[in-house]
Amino acid sequence: MKHLSFFTLGLIFIFSAAHAQDRLQIGYFDEWPLPAHYGQTSGAYDEVLGAKAEWTAYNSSTAMFAALESGDIQIALSQGLVPFLTITTAGHDFKMVDIAVSYPANENCFAHPDLRYSATNAAVLNGTTAALAIGTTVHFNLNRALTHFGIDLASVEMVNMTPIQAAAALKQGKVDIACGWGPALSTLQDFGSVLLSNDQKAEIGINNYDAIVIRSSFGADNPEVVAKFLKVTAELNTAFTASAARMIPGIATPLDMFEGTVAESMAGFEFPSITAKLGESWLGGGVQTHLKQLADFFVVQGTMDNDLDDYAHTVDATYLQAAADLPLIDAE
Repeated sequence: MKHLSFFTLGLIFIFSAAHAQDRLQIGYFDEWPLPAHYGQTSGAYDEVLGAKAEWTAYNSSTAMFAALESGDIQIALSQGLVPFLTITTAGHDFKMVDIAVSYPANENCFAHPDLRYSATNAAVLNGTTAALAIGTTVHFNLNRALTHFGIDLASVEMVNMTPIQAAAALKQGKVDIACGWGPALSTLQDFGSVLLSNDQKAEIGINNYDAIVIRSSFGADNPEVVAKFLKVTAELNTAFTASAARMIPGIATPLDMFEGTVAESMAGFEFPSITAKLGESWLGGGVQTHLKQLADFFVVQGTMDNDLDDYAHTVDATYLQAAADLPLIDAE
């Protein structure tokens, strides 16, 4: 790993919390590659944090949140919005402290070619049948898209299917619209007509992103540790955006994934800068509003029993602001 300017400038802070904790446990999802895993390989987190970073893989949000609650991990590297909503609505004291990754191109809905759908012919979506994973962000996003086009929502039948099932149903002509992500997305892209481009989605407030989450008490006891973690993560994100191919091998290795699979999985990933994420579109207000909109929608749909009056308290941008104020590092 290249020399870190924290040390060359003599600006490393000595934190009692960091000394008290010689391990930092980080939870992540299997086969969900992020630039942070390059730092797992290089040891960047160990060196900047002054503590050993230990990484544990999980295959479900429920398992990762349970580990966060019990203290088996201190940081959840990338959590989905719906699980975060569910757990915070239930009263668990977690905080979203950063945006892990934005992936507007990695989730979408497609119309069957026989509909001859286009942005100027959106009325053909009235009275259709849509296959999608009910109770997920794609469910919210499809409703927002249909509303944008002036479609009578009551006329659209929603069928609960996994993305793979939805893609197959669309190709077989059993449904008119299918939504999905992951491996199913390539099938949908090759066969159907996309409802909204990425730019169009942004214009009407459709966002797909994961969050970095901590337990509130850990952040309160270790604010500088969290800030340093976010700083290293941000620098790795910036390096990946500048030269993705160079970092793919280092990301693939700790995940035991093929480099080609990692490259394909991350092709639609976006990593906004710290400055952007502190702005109104993200942690400066946009995320808080989005969380409330999602929760209200899921209550109406019956996939959540209740929601909170406000979700602003579940987002804490102070750690990211502290990270922004730290000196630049070379985390590679």
